[in-house]
This record gives sequence, C-alpha cells and structure tokens, in this order.
Amino acid sequence: MDNINLLLVKHGRKDLDFLKANLSQNGYSVDSASGKRSMIKILEEKTIHLIILNVPSVTQEVVSLCKEIRRTAYQRPLQIVFLTSTRDPQTFEQMLDVGADDFLRKPLDPQEIQARVKAAVIRLKKQASLFEEREYFKNAVFQEEQLSSKILDQNIFLKKAFQSVAKENKELKKLKKELEKIAMYDTLSGLLNRLSLFNRIDIEIERAMRAMFPLSGIMLDIDHFKPINDNFGHQCGDMVIREIGERLRNQLRKYDYAGRYGGEEFFIILPNTNLSQAVSIGERFRREIEKSKFQCGDELIAITVSLGISQYRASESREKWIDRADKAMYKAKQLGRNRVCTE
Repeated sequence: MDNINLLLVKHGRKDLDFLKANLSQNGYSVDSASGKRSMIKILEEKTIHLIILNVPSVTQEVVSLCKEIRRTAYQRPLQIVFLTSTRDPQTFEQMLDVGADDFLRKPLDPQEIQARVKAAVIRLKKQASLFEEREYFKNAVFQEEQLSSKILDQNIFLKKAFQSVAKENKELKKLKKELEKIAMYDTLSGLLNRLSLFNRIDIEIERAMRAMFPLSGIMLDIDHFKPINDNFGHQCGDMVIREIGERLRNQLRKYDYAGRYGGEEFFIILPNTNLSQAVSIGERFRREIEKSKFQCGDELIAITVSLGISQYRASESREKWIDRADKAMYKAKQLGRNRVCTE
C-alpha cells in the first residue's frame, strides 16, 4: 500500500487549498468532492484510502453520509477523519459514534495534519493486513472443503485432509480473536472502546440487580490535557493516554473493567463495590498518578487526574448512572482538580 489516495469532502476553498498543498507535498494523491453525489462517484471509480470530511457538527446529514461511505466502501479498508473546529468533548463522542476514526481540528496546523494522516495510514495498513489474512483463510478452507469432497472415499488421504482442515480452522479462530480484539478495544489506550464499555456496563447492571450486589463507577479525566498537546505535541498526549490505560489495567482488580469514554476521559466499572470502597480505589489511583512522572521525549512531565464516583441506583438507566459520575468529576474539576468527588 505505497500509494495512498485521499479524498477531501465538503471543504471550503481556504481549507481545501491548504490541505491539498500540504498533503500533495508529502506524496499523497488528493481528490476533492463538494458533496455526496460527487463523493460517491469518486469512491465507485477509484480506491480511496482516507477521507477527510468537513463536519462542523453532528447532523442527520453527517450520519447519512458516513453510512453511505461505509456502504460504498464495504469490505474495503478505509479511514474517516473529521475536520472540525469544535472543542466540545460531547461532540467528539458523537462523532466517534457515527463513524469517525480520528479528528483534525481547525485552525489547521501542518504538523498535526501530517501526524493525524500518518496515524490513519498505520491503522489502514493494519486493517488491510487483517482483510487479506481473512480472505486467505476463507479461500484455504474453501479449497480444503473441495478437496475433502473429492477424496472422501480415499481413506489413505482422508486423515491428512482432516488434519489440514483442523489447522486452517485453528488459524481462522486465531484471526477471529484478533478481529474481535480490534472491534472491542481502543487501539490507543488498550482499554474497552466506547461501544464495548456500554455493553459491559449493561451486563454488570443486570448482574448487580439479579444478585443484589452494590455496583460503583468512576469517571476519570486527565487534568489540563489540552496544554499537554499544545506544549509537548499530540504524540506526547497519546503517550499519556497509553500510560493511563496501562496503569488502569495493571492496578484494577481482575473483575473490574475500564474503558475509554472519549478523548481524555475514562470510565471504570467496579462490581460488588459500594461508594466508600470505590472512593478508596479512586484515591489510590489518583495518588499513584500524582507521584509519577511521565517520560515524553527528553521531558519528564507531571500529570494529575480528577475522578467522579457514583454508586448505581436500582432501576436507573445506564445513561443516568454515568451522568451522575460525570457530574461528580466536574465537581472535582471545579474544586481545583487532582481530587476524588462523589455525587
């Protein structure tokens, strides 16, 4: 995948010219489309690897457009990057839900453009490799099935045929697990992605209601995350998110779950845990982060986190429970950050 084809969709002239010049200078093939019809025509006639879609906000038109992109490029590796001027975390979450793989924010910065596009190309190549492996094993199994039907009555070859099929099935199971892992986990933090996190929350709510066990949740937000990106670069910001994810995986109990809720926010599920126990767990993790130094290039930077905790109330919705934890986290922010608050 040496030649990467990009498509810029619904851009204003200023942004379009800036992106075209920047991306073309770095060896990318760039097309542009002013609307849905011209975009679909290009997708049908040409292999597009990356779409940069201008999205001021999440509308029904944007949802429809993303669905049309995925339908047209079905079974084809493709990355969708939203270009937006918003800074609203909730809007970012909505964009992820409707199909965005990443974001590029206005005003445009040449270095950020290259970093985001490069990251998209890395994800794209991983997608392509998995698609190729899946097709290979599908074809291999199909060929083995044909072979088995021909030599069914030839006992001398039957054992070898079955052994070959078993080997291919083992490889298919391995590939399936890899695809399931990609589908379940956030590639940057290594934690559950948003959809998998919501599924796990629903499972734990049902389990808590059935067994009459307490259930608590923690909303965790990295303090002053934007200045980290601004002062040290987005690669440093990504490193911080990876480190937080790794520390959560290492420190939580084996029956706890953590997921990336969106941006620099994480949600932690604590089964069979009441509010006071959850506060102790959150406080222990807060202190661990506070006393640590994070290596970013040649710099050692200090990070703190704010945590909001809520205990699940019988019969309330998943959204209500998360919202109470989120409000507690914002309370921690308002009180000076680097602290644990309850609802």
